[in-house]
Amino acid sequence: MAMTVADAAERLSVSAHEVRRLVAAGTLSAERVGRMLLLDEGSVMRRARAHVGRGRALAPGTAWAALWEASGERAGWLDRGARSRVRSWLRTRSPERIAAGCRTRAVRADVRVLPGYRAAVLAETGVVAGGMTQAEHAGANILGAGDIPDEVYCSAGTWARLRRDYGVSKLGEVNLVVRIPRFDDPELLQRTVMPDAVVAVDLFESADLRTQRAGLALLEQSLAASLS
Repeated sequence: MAMTVADAAERLSVSAHEVRRLVAAGTLSAERVGRMLLLDEGSVMRRARAHVGRGRALAPGTAWAALWEASGERAGWLDRGARSRVRSWLRTRSPERIAAGCRTRAVRADVRVLPGYRAAVLAETGVVAGGMTQAEHAGANILGAGDIPDEVYCSAGTWARLRRDYGVSKLGEVNLVVRIPRFDDPELLQRTVMPDAVVAVDLFESADLRTQRAGLALLEQSLAASLS
């Protein structure tokens, strides 16, 4: 898809002049159609991700609190002052910045489980659906995604049990993404699905451009509902 200079400037939080400079430098891909300069959306999104990825990351517990609050759920492990600071941080950051700031939330493992065990793994106690597994239910608009890995969260103990009981392996084509939270609070995993903002950030971390866009749109929607 193509973007106008104005759209690219808004996405990157820079001026139109800076967008044109990045095009001239070869950093952003673009073509001229008549008098209009149209930018390749993929190059703009990659630039946006690279830029925000250099920003300061939140401590894991704060990252989880931000995602809970961004989903309209109260982070019970925060006192009143800390909760107020988290909500202020959410109000003053773009969805891209929020996603980048929450990158510390979990350790990720890309693995393979035998297809016959898929349903059993997803139904295990302590396994919480996130990312693409929960995307449609959360309202993310992802069409034609094809054959994609399931995405779940679980504790380190549950992860060890999955590897033992189901022969989960790092060999072969990846069909399961497992994230183990870096923050130890029972509230995170005492559920079957992750809140919308967690799902949104999972999607934003995808290498697929359409999935990234869907994640940002879902996060914007969740923030508008939770912080209004």
